[in-house]
Amino acid sequence: MKTSIDALREDASRRLRRETLSAAAICIVLVAGGALTVTESLPALSGTTSTSAFLSGAVMGLFAVAAVVTIKNIVDLRRALSDDRALRRLHAKENDELQAHMEREVARTFIQIMPALAVIAIFAGALVSLEAMAAAAATLVFLSVALLVVKLSYKIRLQGEIGDDVE
Repeated sequence: MKTSIDALREDASRRLRRETLSAAAICIVLVAGGALTVTESLPALSGTTSTSAFLSGAVMGLFAVAAVVTIKNIVDLRRALSDDRALRRLHAKENDELQAHMEREVARTFIQIMPALAVIAIFAGALVSLEAMAAAAATLVFLSVALLVVKLSYKIRLQGEIGDDVE
């Protein structure tokens, strides 16, 4: 039987592998996006110069933020894997009930105000250009579909876990 610290270490190692793959994918997209932008090979950037610069800058900025967050997670996981006390601290921080409750409330509030945010994003895009407005609308449709897919996957996973418990 594994000790609790071994189980924590195994979980952290699995998460570290997943975060490392995410970081690699994000870096590949950043490099490819940068190369396509510099060579002006992206068909979506054939609009006005200001719109093209705005869209490419926004996309590259989002990927850069994702890369920073992912790298921070990798550093935290590596630090936790090298020291048992840091591993326990990370586990306690991630399983803090007050923090989990706050994150659920923030997510719930964000989902509730998402339609208003969509209107604001599309309006702000319209102030820039038709292409920016279309990009904002397409992004919102993509995020809505992604939200539904994530919700459905959790629902299926939870139903599978409940079915396993019944047996």
